[in-house]
Amino acid sequence: MCLGILLGGHETTATQISLSLVALLAHPAQLARLRSDPALLPGAIEEFLRFVPLSGSLPPARITAEEVTLGGVTIPAGELVFPFFGIANRDPSVFPDPDTLDVARRTGSHMGFGVGAHHCLGAQLARIEMQEAFRGLLGRLPGLRLAAPADQLRYKEKMAILSIQELPVTWDS
Repeated sequence: MCLGILLGGHETTATQISLSLVALLAHPAQLARLRSDPALLPGAIEEFLRFVPLSGSLPPARITAEEVTLGGVTIPAGELVFPFFGIANRDPSVFPDPDTLDVARRTGSHMGFGVGAHHCLGAQLARIEMQEAFRGLLGRLPGLRLAAPADQLRYKEKMAILSIQELPVTWDS
């Protein structure tokens, strides 16, 4: 249990911060908008959680507790399902223009922290940690930018979540 809390409470948040920073730096207009209006930060964090997937691999399996119909397909109780939250977070019926990062988006109910009985227990702490990380990065490091092309970033291998080995950045003094 302690290992689960440590990994779930540190690795995922640290990874979400670094991947969200890469996404933000890849969208200079959004970076400028967030810098010019720091009041957007709480909503921007929700947008990062929606827009930036932590994993591209097969999600943890779930078993239906009761019969459910989704998209016209009936899934009986007791069936194994694999909920792809990253796809749900790009649903155009919930998020207009879902493939666009928008730090001012009024984010609906994204699934960045899971849902229901599997909702992340540390969601509020992760939100606060992300807000403070971005408040510091954007407030104290003017001209923050990647020091290497995003497509040259190296990711840790054999990890359940996408995790950058190192994130080279530079900024103006």
